[in-house]
Amino acid sequence: MIGFWIVASLTLLAAYALCIPTLLGKRGKPTVDRQRLNLMLHQQRRDELAGECSGKELEGLQLELDKDLLGDLGASESAGKAPEKQGHTLLFAALVAAPLLGIAVYAMLGRFDLADFRAQPEARQQAHAAPEIQQMMERLAKRLKENPNDMKGWLLLGRSYQQTEQFDQAVDAYAQALKLEPDNLDAKALYAESLANSLGGNFAGEPAQIAAEILAKNPKHHTALWLAGAGAEQSGDLPKAIAYLETLRGEFAKDSAEAQHLSKIINEIKGGGAAQQAETNAEDGVAKGATPSTGEQKSIKVKVTLAAALKAKASPEDTVFIFARAASGPPIPLAIVKKQAKDLPVEVTLDDSMSMVPGMNLSAFEQLVIGARVSKTGQALPRPGDLQGLTKPAEVENNGLYSVEIGEEVK
Repeated sequence: MIGFWIVASLTLLAAYALCIPTLLGKRGKPTVDRQRLNLMLHQQRRDELAGECSGKELEGLQLELDKDLLGDLGASESAGKAPEKQGHTLLFAALVAAPLLGIAVYAMLGRFDLADFRAQPEARQQAHAAPEIQQMMERLAKRLKENPNDMKGWLLLGRSYQQTEQFDQAVDAYAQALKLEPDNLDAKALYAESLANSLGGNFAGEPAQIAAEILAKNPKHHTALWLAGAGAEQSGDLPKAIAYLETLRGEFAKDSAEAQHLSKIINEIKGGGAAQQAETNAEDGVAKGATPSTGEQKSIKVKVTLAAALKAKASPEDTVFIFARAASGPPIPLAIVKKQAKDLPVEVTLDDSMSMVPGMNLSAFEQLVIGARVSKTGQALPRPGDLQGLTKPAEVENNGLYSVEIGEEVK
């Protein structure tokens, strides 16, 4: 133990030395790999325990140490960058508190109540499992087979799998947790989220049904609202998706990052709703791409081609949306025509008669973006895997002919 404290003291002094540039008003560029540092300290603690204990006692202490580190995985991945300017008073307080806190935590090692098993449903992280972390998850999974009634253990294992993008295993772990507590709403939400991810991001169907069950008991459950909104949007029920997301947005402060992000998504869905309405009108004959017969309305012709490199990625029956939108302004299509990939290359006409909102037509904007997209899902909103092409913002002339090549894949 004496050797450990000597090493710990030297490490602490080295850490203090790194703070000197900050105290002098200088900013350093390198950042610390927190996960790697945690793993190094974790291994050092395991070695210490191996020298002090043995047998079942050692195995139990090391398992709890693994749980502690896995429980902190999400926090270490989602921690943001520290502000560049920090007050010296706060820094000195942190320098004093750090070793005291470290000693307190070390003294508590081996206790079951150290691990934080509470899921944070708003955090949608993508971590990669280092070999050491993977080994800890395997040890925890093995221990849970021997003690399958450990509810917190199953939740921790599921969360660890989820953060390391092993979604099938996460689904199995959360299923075990739900066997122990079928009415645990957080566990249900985590199960539904992992299930959707394991299905390639498909939130419709069973994930949406589970979200509805959760919301029936807790209408403000954050993860359930997110899942329900995603499921409704994927099913084409855009008004319901917007309602779910607006309820979720109301749970956060107006100027928070969460509220701003949700507002952006809601606006995109609203734009997609207008596109779907235009699509419906095109199918009903309101907008067939014909030249307007009355009034001095703006009309443009658009020739759409598909790049040779992408032809293998487009099926003949895939939906093709050909549209024009304002270069600066709402993302709502000002005019849209629906075709199929087998029709390409094709020439269509876009005009003011296709406007879905009064005043929102081709003539109302000086600069337009003309685009075409092969939709693999048939949905108006772009999704990963779709193929698209967009022109640069430009002024368009009445009765002008413009070319669009579908030459990139939506990521």
